[in-house]
Order: sequence, then structure tokens, then C-alpha cells
Amino acid sequence: MVYLLGNYVNLKKLKKKVHKLIVSSINPYKVLGISSHENDYRLSWALNRKLDLQFRKTDNLLIRSANEGDKEFSVFQSDGNGNLLKLNLISNRCADGFLIREMKNIDFILQIFGDIDQDELDTIAAKLKTINLVSTVFEIIPDNFKKPEYLPSE
Repeated sequence: MVYLLGNYVNLKKLKKKVHKLIVSSINPYKVLGISSHENDYRLSWALNRKLDLQFRKTDNLLIRSANEGDKEFSVFQSDGNGNLLKLNLISNRCADGFLIREMKNIDFILQIFGDIDQDELDTIAAKLKTINLVSTVFEIIPDNFKKPEYLPSE
């Protein structure tokens, strides 16, 4: 008990206030998952033709892990043909496993940087679905990945 200005206060009976801080990470990109059994270069060529882009092969994405060893994933980049978007086409598979293990059903990740609203993203997904080499396309929420830091930040 504590004596405060003539009154006794029992500290054990006071209720605790609990404040929860909910932090939502804001990703600077949107992600589409693509299922296709074609090689990465053929898919990038098809995307170039359908979306009027210019994907080019860049250095592979290297993931180093003490437990699993090194993994390399192919990456193609495009500057979005002047519409202020930058895109990465990243293979989700390599000989030693997956980039995003929770998404074993997708073969490629299309990472879109820039100011893009949901309608534009849906339009891109609809165009991708019309490509014969593509089985399916769907939006992926990067916050749901266990290790979203594996994706390039730009």
C-alpha cells in the first residue's frame, strides 16, 4: 500500500493498461506470382512482347544460408518503358530449392516497383493470363512471406 495525501491506495487492485502497437510494413513494390513451365528467357521474351517491355538478364540473385548453402535465382529487369515503373522477373526455383518456400506452386515472381494502383495491377495480371506460356497469375502479399527480405529492394 502507498499513502498518498491522506488516502491509502492498494496498487494491486489497480488495473493495468495494455497498449498494443501494430506495425504494418509498407512495401515499395507489388508482387504477382506466375506459374509457367517455360524457361525464364522465353517467359521474359513473351512478357516483353505482350506488355511492351524490355526485360534484360541481370546478375543472379544469390541467397547465402549457413543451413542450406548458396542458392542462385535468375533475374530479369525492365525499366517499364518510360512509365516510371521498374519490374523484376525473378525465378522462384533453382536446383537447390525455392526462393519463397511458402509459394512452391509458382515458378516466377514479378516484382513491380513504382506508384501503381490496384486497377493497373489487375490489368497487368489480366494481360499476363492471355499469354500461352503462362498457366496462372495471381497477386501475392509480400507481408505474408516468412523471409520477404530475400526479394530485391529495387
